Amino acid sequence: MADVQLSSTSYLKYAFKDQHNLVVLLGAACFSLAFASPFPLLVGAVFELLWLLSGPQLPAFRDWVDFQLSTQYLARAEAAIETALAELSEADARRFSALSRNATELVANVQDRLATRELQLGLHGLLELRRTFLDYLFLGQRIEALVDTTPSADLEKEAAKLQESYGAQRELILRMTIRKALTSIQRRLKQQVALERVRRNLQLRLEMLESSLPYLRSRLADPTVERLAQEVDAALAEIGPAEALELTVDEIFTQPPPSPAL
Repeated sequence: MADVQLSSTSYLKYAFKDQHNLVVLLGAACFSLAFASPFPLLVGAVFELLWLLSGPQLPAFRDWVDFQLSTQYLARAEAAIETALAELSEADARRFSALSRNATELVANVQDRLATRELQLGLHGLLELRRTFLDYLFLGQRIEALVDTTPSADLEKEAAKLQESYGAQRELILRMTIRKALTSIQRRLKQQVALERVRRNLQLRLEMLESSLPYLRSRLADPTVERLAQEVDAALAEIGPAEALELTVDEIFTQPPPSPAL
């Protein structure tokens, strides 16, 4: 789950760049010029040093910085998702929109009783859940493009004919040609069987992601449960990322062809 982690150096940077701090520095410099005296600037420099030493360590300031960065990150992520949705089919885009609405409703139901930081972590967790769902939708599109449109029964009949021809043929060159064609068909059959298993697994995971939101909503209806992010992380850990299935698809099409039983 994405979390905004800042080092003390980063907090120092934001303390210095804070607009209130810059206004004070500029004001001190202007007073020094107006009165032709370095005293206002020296006072401003002292307060600046005190602020830079203490400000980055203040929990309230750190929370404010974290909230600003979190909000910016979420906004960028939503913009990227909107762009990606244009590449989905209409049915998949509607499916994703329904999931997003459920996530929004979940947040609306719990935001009044969650601490600000816990709510932000929960928003990042739900973003990761939605992006995982999106990854599976795109993987589903890839699988659909790889599915052989020739019915398996037709391929099996063709394989049986080739095997019969191979057994009856005595000319070496023709036997090698038949063997090559038979190997290709057997490979296609094996790939489609494996691809169908992946497709069923993918649909199961999509359904698990969709059902996870109503489950989380029921869990969070219990007032003693206040860790939205932890609940989302647990759901994602159970389902797993799309990368594992993507690797399985890659392996299906990179494995050596099976040796035909001749």
